Amino acid sequence: MDSHIAEMEEIHQPQQVGPNMMATVGGIPNHSNNVSRRNRIRSTIHSLMIGKRTISEAAQLEMKSLSNKTPISILQELLSRRGTTPKYELIQVEGAIHEPIFRYRVTVADVVAMGTGKSKKEAKHAAARAVLDKLCRLNSESPDSPLPNNLSDSENLQELSGYGEEKIITNPIGALQEMCMSRHWPPPKYTIENEEGLPHERQFTIVCSVLKYREHGQGKSKKVAKRHAAHKMWQALHYMNTESSNIDEDEVLQRNANVSARYADLKGSKISTLTTIHSLKVSQFHKSLKSSTGVKLFELQNAYLNDGDVNLVQFLQEIASEQQFEVTYVDIEEKSISGKYQCLVQLSTLPVAVCYGCGVTSKDAQASAAQNALEYLKIMTKK
Repeated sequence: MDSHIAEMEEIHQPQQVGPNMMATVGGIPNHSNNVSRRNRIRSTIHSLMIGKRTISEAAQLEMKSLSNKTPISILQELLSRRGTTPKYELIQVEGAIHEPIFRYRVTVADVVAMGTGKSKKEAKHAAARAVLDKLCRLNSESPDSPLPNNLSDSENLQELSGYGEEKIITNPIGALQEMCMSRHWPPPKYTIENEEGLPHERQFTIVCSVLKYREHGQGKSKKVAKRHAAHKMWQALHYMNTESSNIDEDEVLQRNANVSARYADLKGSKISTLTTIHSLKVSQFHKSLKSSTGVKLFELQNAYLNDGDVNLVQFLQEIASEQQFEVTYVDIEEKSISGKYQCLVQLSTLPVAVCYGCGVTSKDAQASAAQNALEYLKIMTKK
């Protein structure tokens, strides 16, 4: 410390100018040397201040005084003085091939943050900026509450789309999935509820369901509507009353335990595999189904099954009558883990086809099962 101060004092001492040295050129002081000298003094003072501060205080000082540097370089310099380095991990690449979205996770001791971007560099900058923000907030945390070893759901969602931009949820679908996993909840389910408008101006409505909660999302594409629904669901769950959230979690844990106990015997049971003869029958059925014709089958290929105007149960029955197979609905007495009615529909084809459905009411569950059966037939009879 004393050596640093002595060095600073030497810098402050006025330089002796000999007869053969020019302190000025044409009467104008050498401004560049003065600027360089002042920068060295600031840098020395800055280093001394950083060394005496906590990592939170140092991070705040770095962010204010070195704003012209990138988040990665700021974080690297901050940690190098403490003999450690940040750990960057590429954990996910999503989106279209021509428009990938990269997600990086950066770890500094027990502090973890996420960042996303359209390039790896942008995602790393976002992650570095996010962890710097967390380090700056450490002082505001209660000293009695230890720093978590992993991210909470709210922290996972505070991602950045790029350096210098405001925090947003760039991947609400993945964020909601992580929230459900962290709370030991079943994964969210997405159902297309409505599809309207002209072919070039479609408007989709998708319902996102988590436990007993439902949120609607709208958009000009299914992807946009799904993201909108996921975003609204995350917001609803994130700001939900803590007490009621804990009650729901206890219910889920109990249901999971009941399900585990119910199916525990399946672990030791032997399930028959598909034999060659059965495989041949399945193949023949698919071939005959592919070559099937009929007015209703033709309508099925051009039908929007998500349109609320279609009576799914009736449509499936009409196809069954035309193709000469029976349709049987089996209502399941127990509700699903999310509290919905459940139903199975059986098509007496060879081999038998069984499709599952669930809904808010038993009729909704039957309609859902019928829709899945129609989707199955639509795929199998596509020319």
